[in-house]
Amino acid sequence: MISRDPLPGTGPEEPGRSRELAPMNEYQDKFGKIIDLLKERSPQGLSISAIARELDMNRASVSKYLDVLQSTGDVSMRQFGRAKIYTPAHRVPLSELFDQLSNAIVVLDADLRILMVNTSFIRTLGVHRERNIVGASLFDLNLRIFSDPAIKRNVERIQQSSTYLTEMQHIEDSTNHIYLLEFTPTVSHVGKPGIMISLRDITAWKNAEAALKNSEKKIRTIFETVPSGIIFFTADGIVLNANRASLDILGLRNFQELMNGNIFSISCYKGKILELIQQGEVAETEIVCDFDRLRRDQQIQSTRSGIAYFDVVFTPIVLDSRSTLNEYAILFRDVTTEWMTRKELAFKETRYRSFFENTCNGVLIYEPIEDGREYIFKDINRATEKILRMKKRDLIGRKLFEVFPDLPNPDVRDALIRVLRTEKPEFLPPLQYRRRRDSPWIWHYIFKLPSGEIASFMIDVSDAVWEDAETSLQACEMCRKDSLADRDEPAGG
Repeated sequence: MISRDPLPGTGPEEPGRSRELAPMNEYQDKFGKIIDLLKERSPQGLSISAIARELDMNRASVSKYLDVLQSTGDVSMRQFGRAKIYTPAHRVPLSELFDQLSNAIVVLDADLRILMVNTSFIRTLGVHRERNIVGASLFDLNLRIFSDPAIKRNVERIQQSSTYLTEMQHIEDSTNHIYLLEFTPTVSHVGKPGIMISLRDITAWKNAEAALKNSEKKIRTIFETVPSGIIFFTADGIVLNANRASLDILGLRNFQELMNGNIFSISCYKGKILELIQQGEVAETEIVCDFDRLRRDQQIQSTRSGIAYFDVVFTPIVLDSRSTLNEYAILFRDVTTEWMTRKELAFKETRYRSFFENTCNGVLIYEPIEDGREYIFKDINRATEKILRMKKRDLIGRKLFEVFPDLPNPDVRDALIRVLRTEKPEFLPPLQYRRRRDSPWIWHYIFKLPSGEIASFMIDVSDAVWEDAETSLQACEMCRKDSLADRDEPAGG
């Protein structure tokens, strides 16, 4: 609710009563009666004389009351001949509108006495609702915030028609709240000077502003110091901004050199970036840049040459849900060395796999477990499948001594443990994986790999073993025959 106090010399006057002594609540009562009467007779309206007659009031006093109500927006007036017809205002009354404002507002007269305050002012300054402060001097009330000497001095400068600040900020020590005060000189409807002060708590806004500045500083720091290149561009490929790292990666000296081309110049295949723009979604990809072509076709004088490979994260810049996408960004890093390394590793892997699979010798890879007491098949080649007469899928992941329990355990285990611990290769004499006549005899060369696994080269030496065995049998047979011949020869003969 707004409190009103007519300006000195302008308030309504009852016969036989001094204007200065008329109590405020009596004025309020008169205002209320006039408005209630107009509402009863609405929409016809009443003249000043009719209102004075109905309410038994002085016509001059009614006229002044109506001037005040019209200035505050509570009543409307239309001319009907020489008479003025008054009706209740069809718009929101200024008093109600003023009271609904979120800013705390106080209106002072020329002597810095309070003429009007709104509810927000009462609430913000912590004034007790039962306390009537209208008519009191603002600076005699010891209201927080207005006890600040700088604020008081600024109000006095307005009063004295001197140079003043239209805005001031005040930090309240007890709460750390920040208030924005706005000062406006005013003139009443009868030409009396005054001052309107608007007070607003901007703590949240200031905190948000500080947080935004801090966030912007962090983003700027990241933008400038991150080792990856960052480029902002439009859907047409026009480069809007780039960080220092992007210039270094592209071998450029300044931003202008990058602007001489566009984002499509960087990629050998323009369609890839166009496709990303059309999709309008965050994506990871790889682009290839030909620096020699950049210099030749795009006149971008990069200090680099040859082909480079970039890992790229593409993202649209979304300002809000209603905006049309037109700005994009890429974050990229040079992976040329990594790409070449991967290519070399792939080539070596292909070469190793070709050698591993196509060599005529068998190759096995074991993983030692249980401190070398057992071994898991990790890989075998085609020659091993043929020698052992088993498929790779039936061996990988299984234990050596479980699959082949007939192996000469002490000899084989001891040799494997020695190689595992000493890392010195060893040859194993020919042995059989199964105790069967048709089981092949296999010669092994075993050694330890850098991975900690054991590798074994295998050669089927069955023919040589059987040949040696046959030779040995023949030699034994000859010895036996010679022994029999010696026994049958007569003594002394």
